[in-house]
Amino acid sequence: MNISVIIPVYNVEKFVERCVRSIMNQTYTENVECIIVNDCTPDNSMKIVEKLVADYEGKIQFKLLYHEYNCGIAAVRNTGLDAASGDYILYIDSDDYCEPDMLEKMYAKAVEEDADIVVVDYWKSWGNHDVYHVNAIPDTKIGMIKDLLTSKRFGFLWCQLIRRQLLVDNHIRTAEGIDMTEDLILSCKMSFYASNIVYLSQAFVHYVQYNASSYCSSMSRKALDDLISGEKAILDFYEEKGVSNELYKELLGMRITNMQVLLFRSKGRLQKQWHSLYSDITPFMNIKYRAYVECMSCYWRIACFFASAKMLCIYNLMRAFWIMLRREQAQRIPFFSE
Repeated sequence: MNISVIIPVYNVEKFVERCVRSIMNQTYTENVECIIVNDCTPDNSMKIVEKLVADYEGKIQFKLLYHEYNCGIAAVRNTGLDAASGDYILYIDSDDYCEPDMLEKMYAKAVEEDADIVVVDYWKSWGNHDVYHVNAIPDTKIGMIKDLLTSKRFGFLWCQLIRRQLLVDNHIRTAEGIDMTEDLILSCKMSFYASNIVYLSQAFVHYVQYNASSYCSSMSRKALDDLISGEKAILDFYEEKGVSNELYKELLGMRITNMQVLLFRSKGRLQKQWHSLYSDITPFMNIKYRAYVECMSCYWRIACFFASAKMLCIYNLMRAFWIMLRREQAQRIPFFSE
């Protein structure tokens, strides 16, 4: 088998047919398998999938797997990997969809370059229009890792064709239970171990932005806890590999960005608890390493400055002022407390 496409299914009945058909309609179908994992979806998603597969007459081999209980996206990806037999793995989310020449061109590039990973561009799809996103990679391995940590390049798994042996030989698996940032954790580890990562400057996946029930669309309490767990997993991995000093600025920038997300979404004792996780970050660090902080406006840089100066009261005043100015937007944001 050349390629194993792994698709998770959970609560996507409005989108899953388009996703699966976009795989069925690929121009390259020889020695391709598609593994679809039902994570105990409560809707009709799997009935749609089962009907599509029953009616399919092409060459792709479909495997339908069923979890006994809902485990989350990280566990689904491990289930799919365990069942895969392809030389290369491609993870596709079931609310997204793909261009018909995706497998043909990505696999051809992988074979031509003997690549461990093929990275491609993608579209963000808003329903009535698509926005093209370049996902180019630096020349060096350490540069690739730095780009991931600073979000100059996002570690989405669905825009990477991955040699299965890279994952197997290095025991790289998604951390089950961490469903927010699991892409980033896996991409950080793969980039460290890979010998040959190549870039193909074409987009194939339409990354759907209008699925309100997707994991990335809802910043739940679980997602925030995952953010903390994911940060620790990345820090521990690079510490273990002895490269954390080389990545100091980028790792600090990641932590400052996470601190802002956690403080903004919390209040009371929970905010103080999460704030204590970043007690080592000083106001000077916020200023000195601001270039390594992901997409933070000047307003929130100032707010984080006060937070790191142990002045949470001023941070919260700035947040309250923002909520007052952005009342309609703020009403859609959940804030958590103990």
